Amino acid sequence: MTNHSFLLAIDLGAGGGAKIGVFSTPDRLVTETILPVGEYGATAESLADGLLRKVEALLAERGSNLKALRGVGIASPGVFKSDGAYLQAANLGFLNGRNLKELLGERVAAPAAIDNDANAGGLAEWSALRHELLYWVFGGGWGGAWIPKDGEVRFPALDWDGDDAHLHYTNEPGYAIPLEKAMIENEFHRLGAPYDRFEQILAEDFAGEDGVLRGPSGNADCVRAEMVLSGPGRCRLFRAVAGEDDFHERFLDVRERREMSDPAVAGKHISKLSGMRVEAAVTTDRLFGRILAQAARILLKQARRDGLPENAPICLGGKPSRALPYFGPSAQGALARRGLTHYLRPSVIDERGGNANLVGAAVLAEKAAVRRDA
Repeated sequence: MTNHSFLLAIDLGAGGGAKIGVFSTPDRLVTETILPVGEYGATAESLADGLLRKVEALLAERGSNLKALRGVGIASPGVFKSDGAYLQAANLGFLNGRNLKELLGERVAAPAAIDNDANAGGLAEWSALRHELLYWVFGGGWGGAWIPKDGEVRFPALDWDGDDAHLHYTNEPGYAIPLEKAMIENEFHRLGAPYDRFEQILAEDFAGEDGVLRGPSGNADCVRAEMVLSGPGRCRLFRAVAGEDDFHERFLDVRERREMSDPAVAGKHISKLSGMRVEAAVTTDRLFGRILAQAARILLKQARRDGLPENAPICLGGKPSRALPYFGPSAQGALARRGLTHYLRPSVIDERGGNANLVGAAVLAEKAAVRRDA
């Protein structure tokens, strides 16, 4: 099978490790493995070496080798320069200023591409739906992409100068969108929830040296949207709403009660409580949905001005998006009241049991191969 042509896709993470997939086409995964983060080493070269050892073993199992690769795609957290070098490598500081795309491409003698993992996830959705869409991925923050019909990311944050005002809302929505504190407070009051407690929780996590909680461009009247609209943000909302009331704990077992302090896993327990109609969780998700609608309105206003069709779907990925049945009705209703017809839907790739970042990396690899052959 040495004459067979494969795509190499890498989803580079700073938590469990790098997921590595060999694809025949972007929608057909042939085999996959993982490089644990403990095997990354401390340099771009050691990381490349570790990745290629894994890839060579995968290909050898299929009677093939690196010469069979026609393209390499990398999905990674971070912000990039136009040439693919890391401008800011999130949680992998040893990659700052390095060009992993070129390093891997040179070693396998195949064209390579790299992009932010949220953009890659958006490309994966586009490869399945083949029409214009917004892609939002919720996790530790809120990332996203606008993918037009041609399958090229609009307004990527390449060569970003660090000025929040120069980030397009569709690319880094959670980081760039300013949510007014007064708006959030009003939503809390409408649902009878204690805003002061929530602001205190935010201040504990994000206040600057002067003790002031600030949003994009240092605005003290706002917060960054991802402080609220993310996995940890949903947990902060729940902590504020529940307060000292431990009524919800009677619906959780000992392990679940212990895990409520860990944002990485607490979300599924909040969803369990919402499904059981426990008041603190229901109020949390109504708040999350209503505040999400406010942020979406800000984003859509900018995107529509730049040409986004009125009926473009919004595909949601990431673990917190699995709570869409709980926060979705509140968000969708609030959007509809403002005349916004964009609808929220789960990620197609997630629904199929795939990894959106890995599929997106395969799309990047295919695009790199097509550009080389053009």
